[in-house]
Amino acid sequence: MQGGWSGTVRVLDAAMGGLGLPGERHTGQPVVTYPYIGSHLALAVAPTEKWICSGNQDASIHCAEPPRTRDGSELTMSGYPEKVSRLAFDDTGCRLAADGAPDLTVWDFSGKGPAGTAPRQLRCHETVTALARRPGPTGHLAGGGRDGTVALWYATAGQPAGRLRPVRTLDDMNSPIAALTWTGPHLLITAHRDGRIRAYEVPSRTAL
Repeated sequence: MQGGWSGTVRVLDAAMGGLGLPGERHTGQPVVTYPYIGSHLALAVAPTEKWICSGNQDASIHCAEPPRTRDGSELTMSGYPEKVSRLAFDDTGCRLAADGAPDLTVWDFSGKGPAGTAPRQLRCHETVTALARRPGPTGHLAGGGRDGTVALWYATAGQPAGRLRPVRTLDDMNSPIAALTWTGPHLLITAHRDGRIRAYEVPSRTAL
C-alpha cells in the first residue's frame, strides 16, 4: 500500500508491522518508521502534513505526528465493530472521515487533535462501501452503501460527538456502491458493483 506525502515527491509505504517514510534519494533507508503491530488497509496524510493515519485490520485507526511538525506523538482510536478500510481528510486537514461501522465517523484533528474526544457519527447506511470528501473547505462528505444509496452530509454540522442525518440522498440504483469520487467541486461520480457508472451534478460549493 502506498500513500502520497502532500507537497513533496516522497511516498509512504504501509505494510504489516508499521509505516515507513522512505529516505532521501539513493539511500534506500527510511527517514523514520512508525512501528505498529497490525495490518494496514488504508492510509491518509493530512494536507497540513501534521498527521499520518492508517486504517487497520484490527478495527482501529492509528495516527502519528511526523517529528518535524510537533513531538512525534502517536495515538490510536479503537473500538470499531469492523475493520477500517477507508479514510479521507478534508482539504483543511482538520477532519478525518472513516468507515469501520454502520455510521461513518468524522474525527476532529484541529487544535491538539482527537485524543480524548469522540467523533461525529453520520447515519444512513447499514454497511459503508465508499466515501469521498468534496473538494474545498465546506466540510461536505459523500458516502456510499451496500444498498446502493449515496448520502451527502455537512460533516462539520451539529455538536462534536453528535449523530448527523444526511442533508440529501441520491437515487438508489439497487446495486452496491463500489467507489465514489468528485471530479472537481460540482460533479460526483458513483461506480456500482454491477458495472454501472453515474454522474450527479451538485451545483454549489456551499449547498448540497
